[in-house]
Amino acid sequence: MNAPRVRGVGQGMALPDLTLDPALFPEAFLRLLGAVPQVLRKARAGAPEGQHAHAVPGGRFLFRGHRAYRPGDDLRRLDWKVAARLGRLAVREFDLEHEPRAEVWLDGSASMGPCGGRVAAWRAAALAVAVELAAGARVRLGVVRGGALEAPLEVEGVAGLREALQHLSRTPVAGRAGWAQALPRLARRLPRGARLVLVSDLLSQAGPEGLLALGGRGIRGVLLHLRVPEVHAPPAGLPMRVRDAEGGEERVVVLDAGAAARVASRARAHADLWARHAHAVGLACVPFAPSQDDEALLRRLVREAR
Repeated sequence: MNAPRVRGVGQGMALPDLTLDPALFPEAFLRLLGAVPQVLRKARAGAPEGQHAHAVPGGRFLFRGHRAYRPGDDLRRLDWKVAARLGRLAVREFDLEHEPRAEVWLDGSASMGPCGGRVAAWRAAALAVAVELAAGARVRLGVVRGGALEAPLEVEGVAGLREALQHLSRTPVAGRAGWAQALPRLARRLPRGARLVLVSDLLSQAGPEGLLALGGRGIRGVLLHLRVPEVHAPPAGLPMRVRDAEGGEERVVVLDAGAAARVASRARAHADLWARHAHAVGLACVPFAPSQDDEALLRRLVREAR
């Protein structure tokens, strides 16, 4: 099968000529990436006032709230809708918006590969990068493996999306993630107030306590949790070839209904524990599966980016 060469992708984001593995990034997915700016604009147009940045005289600012009008205030900041509703003059207050930064870190461990996991996770990372770029952020894309933060790539604009896709195409799965070592390292290098997207199956010997190193830094973002059905809802009564993707050990097992239910219960408890720790440090936890519709995942990422 020939790899797709794409010149124009969707409305709002045209990718220059690009050759990619069609199994990883097919043409339909590239068209979806091209539509990201339009989807983001529509979402922001429908968002309540104050949830995103406004352009005002002197640059871009973040809306903070209203206060009563005082003589001498800039009349351009009067909110006439509030005045009509409440019968008193109010002005909008803003904070200066610093250069937006976003970090997307992808679990590159071997457990991400089986059952369509790599394809789903790599597309999720690509969607996250596209959303952050469309929001005007400078994005750092990197891989977590062996407790290290590998090969961070800094990108911006349409050319940056092209670089990110090529970078992902060259990224294999191998070894262990090592979240216990990687999360503190990530916390030390993150700029204060940055947006963060983590993409992982969370199949790690480490617990989620390392996420707490991100606390107190004004971090916002998303933990994209890849949930492969064979792990989170294993079938009962069928022989399965089980392999430790990171360690290599392999055996055949047959789970009865009770054992399958216990495995699923432990997987839910594990996922819930990570979700609680993520929420505590400002990250929304968004589960997705290899069968996840890419457009649905994009819309969820856009909602979280607002």
